[in-house]
Amino acid sequence: MDEVKAMGSELVGTGLSFPSLEVLHLENMKRLEVWSTNIGKVSFPCLNVLVVRNCPNLVQVSPEALPSLNMLEVSECDSAVLRGLVQVASGLGSLYIVSISGLDDVAWRSVIEYLGAVEYLTIKNCNEIRHLWESMASKALIRLMYLEVQECQNLVRLGEKEEGDSCGSKAITTLKTIKIEKCESMEHCRCPNNIEELEISDCPSITSVSFLTTAGGQKLKFLSIKRCDKLLEKELLIFGGDNTRVLVNNTSMPMLQSVYIFSWPNLTTIIELKQLIHLTSLAIGDCPNMESFPDHELPNLTSLTHLIIYNCPSTDASFPRGFWPPKLHTLFIGGLKKPILEWRPQNFPTTLVDLGLYCSQSEEDDVSRCSQLSHLLPSSLTTLRIDGFKKLNSVSVGVQHLTSLQHLLLWNCPKMRHLPDILLPSLLSLKIKKCPKLEGRCSRRRGSYWSRISHIPCIRINEE
Repeated sequence: MDEVKAMGSELVGTGLSFPSLEVLHLENMKRLEVWSTNIGKVSFPCLNVLVVRNCPNLVQVSPEALPSLNMLEVSECDSAVLRGLVQVASGLGSLYIVSISGLDDVAWRSVIEYLGAVEYLTIKNCNEIRHLWESMASKALIRLMYLEVQECQNLVRLGEKEEGDSCGSKAITTLKTIKIEKCESMEHCRCPNNIEELEISDCPSITSVSFLTTAGGQKLKFLSIKRCDKLLEKELLIFGGDNTRVLVNNTSMPMLQSVYIFSWPNLTTIIELKQLIHLTSLAIGDCPNMESFPDHELPNLTSLTHLIIYNCPSTDASFPRGFWPPKLHTLFIGGLKKPILEWRPQNFPTTLVDLGLYCSQSEEDDVSRCSQLSHLLPSSLTTLRIDGFKKLNSVSVGVQHLTSLQHLLLWNCPKMRHLPDILLPSLLSLKIKKCPKLEGRCSRRRGSYWSRISHIPCIRINEE
């Protein structure tokens, strides 16, 4: 309603207004300037969810009270709107703010003091904030459990830099999850004591990630770092050593369950995995300078079921026979220093059912027939993925022993032409991507393979 400039008694009336309303959205009201209720009157006593979105001229908000409000979203509005709403929502549990104009560090401090009940906080595209919290957070964010920050281009760190402390990390003891994405100026991430999940992605200026060390050890269970090109640490040290520049030190990460590391150019070494008895998933990719990986420790990872390591051309891991986690279920591997063609037969555990073999674009690739890879394909497989083999033209020979295969994925194999006829009747899914010669043969209209694959429940060719 673009012509509406003010909402007051015209909306709520003079009696008890909207006594049962639980959800209210105000959206795309381009000229709305004022939203108010009568003095001394409680409007919307049962309102649980409020969304105020794309009201760029709304500068004055003065509802008397929103006693039941639990979830608030404010986007594309002025900071005065945000401040006015949080002041009257004493029980607010979830706050989602996007593209708030005028929300600089000073304005944010005037908002944060009203967030004592907030447990879930998401901030996106608020480019005037530079420091998310400082020492006052100990008195304000006393219940915060989940923090997500996206596309805040001028955010430098989560708090003011303080010598000898981790910027509020001692104070915000309730925080369990931190997610930071696409914050281009972000330089430092100093994590509070009780963090269980940390995700940092697409932060090109970040140089350090640190954790407090406590006598009982950190509680981190999930760690994901993706595309942070300037991260300085050269070692991902899970256990052992006291070097303060390593990402994870001796006592900090005994509870890790999942680790995902992608596009970390400065990473050169991963050491001491053997004590991670709770680790179930480990994924490392696109780390061009990683030289050392403790593959000989893999048998000690008795909980590890998912392992991904690819496109790390400096990694001189040999992955000899028998050096695999005993409960390994899923493995995606390739693009390492030693080409897959030179690998000897592997003693994979019988639990391995999902295998992906990868060949990087820069890797010398002499694999033209799948029979050259057959010694790496255990009969237990139900899923097989072949990715990036430039000369491979057929998977029709060398896979006959995969009698349990149900899912076949063929990606980035430009010369691929032939499918394994003997296995097609049992397939439940067939996915083909960037294999132009094979795509035409699998076409529904004129493909020579169509009559042999049309029974497969799921067929996906180039996302169709």
